[in-house]
Amino acid sequence: MSAEAVKIAGVVISNPDKVWWPDDGITKADVARFYHGIWSHISPWMRDRPLTAERCPDGMLGACFYRKDFPEHWQPAGPRLVLRAASTGKDVRYIVGGSIATLIGMVNLGCIAIHVMSTRASAMESVDWLAFDLDPGSGEFADAARAGLALHTILDEAGLKSYPKTSGSRGLHVFCPLRAGVTPQRAVGIAASIGEELARREPTLVTVEFSKAKRGGRVFADAMRNAFGQTIVAPYSVRRRPHAPVSTPLAWDEVSPRLDPATFNMRTFEKRLARGDPWADFWRRKQALPKKLAG
Repeated sequence: MSAEAVKIAGVVISNPDKVWWPDDGITKADVARFYHGIWSHISPWMRDRPLTAERCPDGMLGACFYRKDFPEHWQPAGPRLVLRAASTGKDVRYIVGGSIATLIGMVNLGCIAIHVMSTRASAMESVDWLAFDLDPGSGEFADAARAGLALHTILDEAGLKSYPKTSGSRGLHVFCPLRAGVTPQRAVGIAASIGEELARREPTLVTVEFSKAKRGGRVFADAMRNAFGQTIVAPYSVRRRPHAPVSTPLAWDEVSPRLDPATFNMRTFEKRLARGDPWADFWRRKQALPKKLAG
């Protein structure tokens, strides 16, 4: 190991002092140490899940690109899941999460955000949650928060327990834990139906229009995060945004148009964790779909 490298969780971090956030002085090694420190929190969201790597090798100073295919001899170490890509007909070898070395290895490749599937590698036809991605066309988290509160009402009426989190950017994510047996296709249909109801109730705030040009600055209720092979940013993932925000689990009484999601970032997150986990019962609350939604 060279003098320039450090080892974290057994992984040699190349260029550890490379600054990824110049305004905050946060380095590549800082990100690796952060994930190492919160491994017990993020690991349930990565375990046995195919991952998509969002590689940002220069942090805030450069571009990012997505990579899905990682041949077995490539870093990071860890198992692979081979899936046939419908668009190309070629095999794609996905990294499967599970070990801290795999996560730190991804950081070493320039990954900041961790994107996970709603299915496990061992059960690709059964989702673990129903996901709603509320993306404000205005760029204002306040709009996503308002849409999330309206969605919460609909989910409560349907009898579904739901859990909100910041996306780590400008949006809000809402997860509903599900019992095994709901396919990705069915999850998309249910999420789309709920999104349409949300748009009917809040037509000036929410849209399900896929065309960005037709959204008019409204919040897009994206149901496709539930589709087979699609991913969503994991809870506790760092994002490549100013001040290194973290996708943070929230209690519903914290969701407010006044909330600034950048409050939860790498520098402040230890204090946040000390307050407890509002999603602590998530994995114990797996629920069947109400009959009115079972379709």
